Amino acid sequence: MKNSVFRGITAFILWTSLFAIAYSQAPLYTSNQNQYFLHGLAEAGFGNLDRDWLANTLDPTPVFSAMVKLTYSTFQTKVWFYLYYALLMGVYLFSLYGIAEALFQLSLSRIAPLIFLSVETLIHSAGLRFALARLISTDDAYILEEGFAGQRILGPVFQPSTFGVLLALSIWLFLRRKPNLAAITAALAAVVHPTYLLSAAALTLAYLLAVYRDTRRLKQPLLIGLAALAVALPILVYVWSAFGGTTGEMATQARHILVYYRIPHHALVSEWFDTSELFKLVVILVGMFLARRSRILWALLVPFGVALLLTLLQLLTHNDALALLFPWRVSIFLVPLAVAIILAYLVSRLSAWRSLQSPARQRAISSACAILVVLSVAVGAIRFTLDLQRQKLEPERRVQSYIAVHQARGDVYLIPVKMQDFRLVTGAPAYVDFKSIPYHDTDVLEWYRRLRLADEFYKTLDCQKLADLASQEGITHAVLPASSLLNCPGAVETYRDTSYALYWLSPPD
Repeated sequence: MKNSVFRGITAFILWTSLFAIAYSQAPLYTSNQNQYFLHGLAEAGFGNLDRDWLANTLDPTPVFSAMVKLTYSTFQTKVWFYLYYALLMGVYLFSLYGIAEALFQLSLSRIAPLIFLSVETLIHSAGLRFALARLISTDDAYILEEGFAGQRILGPVFQPSTFGVLLALSIWLFLRRKPNLAAITAALAAVVHPTYLLSAAALTLAYLLAVYRDTRRLKQPLLIGLAALAVALPILVYVWSAFGGTTGEMATQARHILVYYRIPHHALVSEWFDTSELFKLVVILVGMFLARRSRILWALLVPFGVALLLTLLQLLTHNDALALLFPWRVSIFLVPLAVAIILAYLVSRLSAWRSLQSPARQRAISSACAILVVLSVAVGAIRFTLDLQRQKLEPERRVQSYIAVHQARGDVYLIPVKMQDFRLVTGAPAYVDFKSIPYHDTDVLEWYRRLRLADEFYKTLDCQKLADLASQEGITHAVLPASSLLNCPGAVETYRDTSYALYWLSPPD
């Protein structure tokens, strides 16, 4: 028993390490991390972010922010965030393997588990993503793991959505005949990332229906539902009370801005549905067909049906609130799950061939798998190294490094709206940027107002607009491209490099 546990832990650590390196993370802080780490780092005392406007808006992911705050306050280092994500990747990989094992008994073959884990590592590797981006398109780099609308569980950065691995773990627990724990685990995914509330609810509904079909009694399904609700209720109440909206008109305007201006690529079916999505749809249907005689069909069919129904309803009604619910987001676990089912089916059939049963051929297959994994890991490590170097050489890094050292309490920086890394590199408050957004309706409207003011200034370099930003909006400094020559009263150049210049704005009289 002890040896079995030790081997299991060893296998988890080994394969998690290999998978995580092959997948490759983007350097901290990148892309969505600039939004989702902001509240936690501000509360942890990083720089002067506690004075940042966006950091003081309502937090859409308070549990994740609490984890960021606790980690940074305790360790004062970013390395733990890489480790957290690697651990989640391990949960994801072994959940998929556990599901494959439950369906096709891969462990009955000596080589089937190795083949499955090796190919899953390849499917999720940075190397394959690079190849797909070059051979097909950059939009299809994640085609074998992401759901519809460019949404996925994993991805290059550690963020709240990566806790979607708990949805995959939940399905594995369901297959292990642990529906209570499965429902609670699904609810935990929503606790960290409230966008998963619909996915967790759909999975819980699937478990309830499956258990009722098995027992023909209501007691156990009701208890399962109550357990999941007890876990999810605090975050559900928080989301409803914090983001339920104020007046109908303001909420409508805010939703319209989000759907049609900020995230149409996630919220509008007309923006994201193409041939790649058709391919993913076929993959899901094939996966469901192969799993048609298994209990897992409940966990595939019910969420798929819920998503299909709500998506059609959104298309018919053009309801912005329903669009922001992202009913198609359940595909973030349906697609990788279907891919794993198809792969496990092929591996089980392949490993049963008599011609592959000889020790020599099994050694050859094992060697091929080892080479595949080693190459994937090598490419992933190279990718991370190159990304680190590229990050250090980004044109804005020099001015940001200067600001990080020379900022003062009370400074507020006007920045080009696409300079999304500014806050977490400098620790300084930014007036606004396009990437990081609030979610309460009044805050969305304020964000949009600020964005328009910033855009108008950078398009015109109008001195009166800059003076108004200083006197009415509290701007103390402005970052401009070096090619933009600013000659305004009260604007004093304090730094310049080949890419950007920094101006101090004298306080209004």
